[in-house]
Amino acid sequence: MLSKSLLPNHVVVVIDGNRRWAKKRGLLPWDGHARGAKRVEDISKHAIDLGIKYISFWGGSYNNLTKRSPKEIKFLDEKMYRFWAKRILVDKNIHQNKVRVRFIGEWPSLLSKETVKAMREVEAKTKGYSKHHLTYFIGYNGDREMLSALNAMAKKKISKITDKTLKSHLWTKDLPPVDLLIRTGEDTPTPHISTGFMMWDTKDALLHFSPKMWPAFTNKDFDTIISYFPKAERRFGK
Repeated sequence: MLSKSLLPNHVVVVIDGNRRWAKKRGLLPWDGHARGAKRVEDISKHAIDLGIKYISFWGGSYNNLTKRSPKEIKFLDEKMYRFWAKRILVDKNIHQNKVRVRFIGEWPSLLSKETVKAMREVEAKTKGYSKHHLTYFIGYNGDREMLSALNAMAKKKISKITDKTLKSHLWTKDLPPVDLLIRTGEDTPTPHISTGFMMWDTKDALLHFSPKMWPAFTNKDFDTIISYFPKAERRFGK
């Protein structure tokens, strides 16, 4: 295990491959989502145990919640996001480790009232914690976040836009820059990050693309990737 001084401060996991994992096994898409939800819970706890301060998961894009079938969207709403929220509310580890939980994205306008209520309750109950930060991106697209920030600044008629000005108008304004981004399910020679995920805060991040589908991604896989971090050279454009 790495010493805390060598760990990345903010790790983001772009989870992908739930549906492909299920299809390969003759299962329904939501079977893959259910397995994926369990992996999110396990990996988040593991990351906190390692000592990582900020761990974030992209659990669903805006497109996922607007363009997929109503049946799949309902499953994501009730069996994944509501499940996560209700589990967190009674999770002793969250409170013992002082983990602040946040949800970022357009989820309040895309999910059911009951799910939104549960998610808001989680945010309220963990707002005072600061030892660790667990963030779920739900109904989030990076391009939509950037457009929202630009429109907000235009509405205020801000004449000079600085780095700090832009950051303060992003939905992710309270999160630090990303040190390490992991994307799973990238089994092609041309990996990508969809819809500009956290485009402002990933500009200096190390990127790791794993061919493993998210439901098959293990704690050991996570540890192996984390072990690469202190060995990598980050030049920050110099």
